[in-house]
Amino acid sequence: IKTKPIASHRINLHTEQSLCDWFKTEYRPALEETGICYGDRIYNMDEKGARICMPAGEEVIIPIGIKEIYTGIPENRMSLIIIECISTNGKAIPPVVIIPGVMIMVSWFHENITGHEVITVSPTGYTNEGIYMVWLDHFIKHNDCGPNKE
Repeated sequence: IKTKPIASHRINLHTEQSLCDWFKTEYRPALEETGICYGDRIYNMDEKGARICMPAGEEVIIPIGIKEIYTGIPENRMSLIIIECISTNGKAIPPVVIIPGVMIMVSWFHENITGHEVITVSPTGYTNEGIYMVWLDHFIKHNDCGPNKE
């Protein structure tokens, strides 16, 4: 199998029971309250950090019963953040990429970029209110939403 880098404080962040409780006490009541019952109106949005020049994992030989193995993450690498979003029926919108810094260099990009992605910078390298507004505009555009639409 390949190892998956994970920070030690994230290993036991959620348990199966805490997730089941959340779905029962938070998620389902919110769906009922808002009347949302179609998969194309339920989206999962997530920020994913990506480390530049960091291998995704390494191949290791382990006993057959082990399905996953985690390794420590060196914390001194440059990172960027990708905001990705997908509906429960499988529709994904192009990602928003946040690069630490104050300006974007054209030479950073691969020729395979589609042009539908949003690429922005953040002085801290993290999301902020302005970036979330950019993401929300991007989400609205790719889902044909608006004040006079569903």
